[in-house]
This record gives sequence, structure tokens and C-alpha cells, in this order.
Amino acid sequence: MAAPYVHQQSSFSEVGLAPTSELVEPAGRPSPEPVVDTSKRGHSPTVSVTSTWTTSSPASSQGSVKEKNGTQPNFGRSRVISQITWIPEIICLSIGLAAIGSVIGILAHFNDRTLPSWPYSITLNTIIALLTALANGTLAVPLSNGISQLKWDQFKKKSTPLTDMDLFDQASRGPLGAFKLIARARGRTMGSFGASITILAFALGPFSQQVATYQNRMIGTDRAAKLPVAVNYTGVLPGDSSSNGFVPILPMKAAVYNGLFAEANPLAPLTVTCETGNCTWPAVNSLAVCSTCIDVTSMMSRYCENGVPGNGNYSECGWQLPNGSKLNSSADVFSMTSMLPSPFGLLPYTTILQLFFLGTEAQSGVPLNYNPWAKQCTLEYCVQTIETAVVDGKLSQNVTTVTKNTSTVDVGTTEGTLPVSITAPNTSSSLFISEAAALGIQSWFSTLFANGSASRNSTVGTIATDQSVVVNLTVGISSGTTYFDNDIVQTFYWDYYEYTDGIGKAMTDLATAMTVAFRSFNGVNQIPGIAFGMEVHLHVRWSWIVVPVLVVFSTIIFLALVTLNACRHKVPLWKSNTLAVMFCGVGLDHDARKLFRGKQNLHERVDVAKHVRVRLDEQGNMAAT
Repeated sequence: MAAPYVHQQSSFSEVGLAPTSELVEPAGRPSPEPVVDTSKRGHSPTVSVTSTWTTSSPASSQGSVKEKNGTQPNFGRSRVISQITWIPEIICLSIGLAAIGSVIGILAHFNDRTLPSWPYSITLNTIIALLTALANGTLAVPLSNGISQLKWDQFKKKSTPLTDMDLFDQASRGPLGAFKLIARARGRTMGSFGASITILAFALGPFSQQVATYQNRMIGTDRAAKLPVAVNYTGVLPGDSSSNGFVPILPMKAAVYNGLFAEANPLAPLTVTCETGNCTWPAVNSLAVCSTCIDVTSMMSRYCENGVPGNGNYSECGWQLPNGSKLNSSADVFSMTSMLPSPFGLLPYTTILQLFFLGTEAQSGVPLNYNPWAKQCTLEYCVQTIETAVVDGKLSQNVTTVTKNTSTVDVGTTEGTLPVSITAPNTSSSLFISEAAALGIQSWFSTLFANGSASRNSTVGTIATDQSVVVNLTVGISSGTTYFDNDIVQTFYWDYYEYTDGIGKAMTDLATAMTVAFRSFNGVNQIPGIAFGMEVHLHVRWSWIVVPVLVVFSTIIFLALVTLNACRHKVPLWKSNTLAVMFCGVGLDHDARKLFRGKQNLHERVDVAKHVRVRLDEQGNMAAT
């Protein structure tokens, strides 16, 4: 192999682009003639910037090749320069580490908390995106320069295809080149490691954004939440026309009619204050009206108004209960009998009303196919322990406990009664209804719930009165013309066929409506509750932070390995400096240069470069091997 043309090497701060006349020749040696390329006609001769000068030993400093400043090239300085000039990469790496650490710190601080309110509408996502972009940009510096430095290490250690110079440069610029380097790694473990980090770093932004999610949560606010609770009821008016001199106030009458005739929610009229639309209250005790219904069909017996027929035929007879409630004849399909408490202690003195319902047809049976039944329903004063909530503006309550006073009291006179008093559970306080209020309700109910029946007898005149209601019903098996003694009978008859346990439902609605009236008049306490408002909270999904943390620590490890490798192999710290490539190109030996002659474009030269193997020698020259 022909002797290579070698130019004098030195550090970048000391070497010009080519040897010049300012270089000092060794004493006693002829000046080298420049190599002139005259192969191209019509063009100025090209002077090669290589020469046969070599560096003499340190002992012959008098005849050695010197540069402008007269200093000798010293590659031993590259180790010191390597240790010093990694400082920019270390600074960038520190900034990237601090940025990711700040993201983690901010997320940890605001995790499960309300989103902060910052000026200029700056959001938490903006801060995370800014810090992530800062980390991405700063981490790219040690990654890019580290991969670029590895190419010099590759040429230093062994003979390497010249095209690897471009392969490493592409890998240092982005993920596409990194993929190429990994695909053609051929054992370049450190280069593949750096390329993998470069690819993974592109997931830094998306993964950082996925860490923070936002959830709507209900939290307590200082907005108003008030629940009316009845501790007593005294609503009454004097009434000379009533049986006992008292009548209910109009709001109570309206509540009773609403409970009987309105098919809407009877709890709706209750005025509850909840400014946010979502409120809760602790369990409270409130004066209320309760209803119960039981089946007493087993107590029914046949009833014949004019006695048992001589022929023993009961087909024209009706039915009755032991208390006297009856269906007069087979023509009656439904009856309602009321019983009000006596002042002589026949019923618990909290009882408001008892109703007995009898019928001859099952709810889902066949018309005129007798299947008699009977129910006893009771309306009474009570204390309810209630759990109340308003959810999305809708009121709901759950009665957890019902307390009653089952004692009977013999007043001893028909002219009065006692105040109804009930002790609330878990307290020593009593809730009560005044004597006058109880008498007013009792007096009105004795008229409102007058005994009555429903019949489908074609002879209207025999049962119709001025109060009768004639209806052509279209509900259940009761379809057809039906005659009712009053509206209340019609209501319960309709509910029986219209709803499952229709009579029980009607009694519950009546009790609820009266309870709402109790909680809407004098004697009401406003119980404070908690008004909840919707607030957005930060929820951190920590599993998504793994990739950003992995990128940072992998970059730290990669830079440490590259730094140690450069020091161990005494590789010049050229990194991605393009001037270093130019200097190395000048140092190609003569045989290698001949291979590129006649190749006019980059593509042809790249094809040749694939087969040219060079090695970085101790003087920093790229010598063909």
C-alpha cells in the first residue's frame, strides 16, 4: 500500500483548514511539492491540502512541524477537553431532570385537590406541557451529541465502513435515523441504546399529558340548605257548623284533596331550600301522618239485609265484617266504611281514621265473578325518622323509623280530647298536635269519608242519591257504567283497579300529603344541611409517569457511558462538529482517495464509501485499511 499523505493534526482551536506557508518545515528537509490535479481540462488546477509531512518526536522540537502559534499538536489534551466540554450536556440534562421532577412535584401537590385558579387563565395542563417541552428539548442535547460522539469511538476502536459516519449522524437527528441505526446495529449496543432513548423520548409529551385526568366531585359549600321539620301542629279554625266547633285550615284541606285526587308526587309541595340542587341532611325526627293497610278477607261473612231466604239461596245477599262494615247486596261491588276514634278510648288516641273496604271482584278477575275481599286501613299521627337528600334538583326521602303512641285514653266526655303527644326516638322531647287541631281534622273527616258504595245495578233509582256519581269507567274489569255514592268511594275504587295495591297507595299518598302540610305551617324548625357543589378535581394516574422518568434516567446512564467510553479510549471529543469530519476527510490516504476519483455525484460516492474501510489512528488521521 502506498504511503498516505498525512497533514499535521491538532485540536480545533489550534488547527487551520489546511497547511499554509506559515508552517515551519523541518530543518534540512526539502519543502514538499503540492500535488496538483490537472485531470479536469478547462478548470483551474486543484491543489491537494495533504502533504507527506509527519510529526517528529518531541525530542526534535527544533525540526518538527509547527503551527501559527508555534505549539505542538497534543492529542493528550483531548481527555481534559472531554471532561470539560461535557458541561453543556450535563447542564441540559440537569434542566431536563428538573423539568420532569417539577411535573411530578406539581402533580403530587394538586392530586385529589381542586384545580388551581391562576391568572391569565393559565391551566395545569399548560404548565405540564411547558415543562415537558422544556425537558424534551434539553434532553435532546445529550442524546444527540452522545450518539454523534459514538461514531468517533467506533472509528477509533476498529475498521468501520465509512457510511457509518452518516448512519450515526442521522441517528443523532431524530427517530427515523435512530430506527436505521437500530436496524443496522450489528452489535453496537451503546449506539442502539441511545437510538432507543431518542425514539422513546417522542412519547414524553403524550405520556406526561395522560398522567393528569380530571374528575367531577361533589364537595360541601357554604350555600344554603334548609329542611323543614314539624315539631308541633296547631293549625285550626273555629267552625260553628262543625260537630265539635273546629275545622282544619285551608292548607290542610288542600293537602288532603291533593293526596286523594292528584296522581302526582304528593311530596312535591314540600318547600326545601337547596341552592346548589344537591344537598343532604342528617336523619331528623318529624311529626307526620302514617298509614297501614292489612287484609281482613278471612273475617268476612255473608250478610242478608232481609234475613236468610227460606230456600237458602245467598245469591242476592252481600258480605260483612264483624265491626258492621258490609256490602248490602250482590249488586254492590265495592264499599267503604269509616270509623273515627271514640273519646272513650276504644282506639289508640293517635288514630285519625280507620277505613274498611270490601269488594266482590278480584283486581284481575272476571266481571261479576264473585271473589270477595276486605282491607282495613288506618290513618294515625306518628313521628318519622327521615333521611332526606336532593339530587340534581329532585327531592327524595327515606323513612327509616316510625314511632307511634299506642296507648288509649278515656277522656270521659264527648266534648273534648287530649293533645296528641309522641316522644321522638333517641330523645326526651315530645312532638304534639294541639287538641283543637286534632278535633278540627276529626270533624271534617267524619263528613269527607262518609260511608258509601259502588254498584253496577241497572236500576239507578234504587241506589242513586243527590250525592251519587255515575261514571262509565274504562279501568280494569270494572269497565262499564258504575254508580258511586261519593267522590271518595270512586277514588279508592279507581285506585284498586288501576294500581298494584292501589288502596294502600292511595292511603300512603294521603298520609304523605298531610305530613307535608304539617311541615309547611307554624311549628316548623328549619334543619341546616350540606349543599354540595360540583368541582373539578385532579386525579393523577401515576403509571403514565413511568415513560418520562425512564427517558430521563436512561439519558443520564447513556451520557455517563459515552463520557467514560471517550475517556477510556482517548477519543477526541468531536461529537457532531462538522469541521471534525472535514479534518478527517483531509487525512484520507492516497489509495482511498483514488477510489473516489471520477465519481461526480453524492450517490456514486456513497456507493464507493460502502466498500471503503478506514480507521482513526493516533495522530487523528483517517487511514485506509
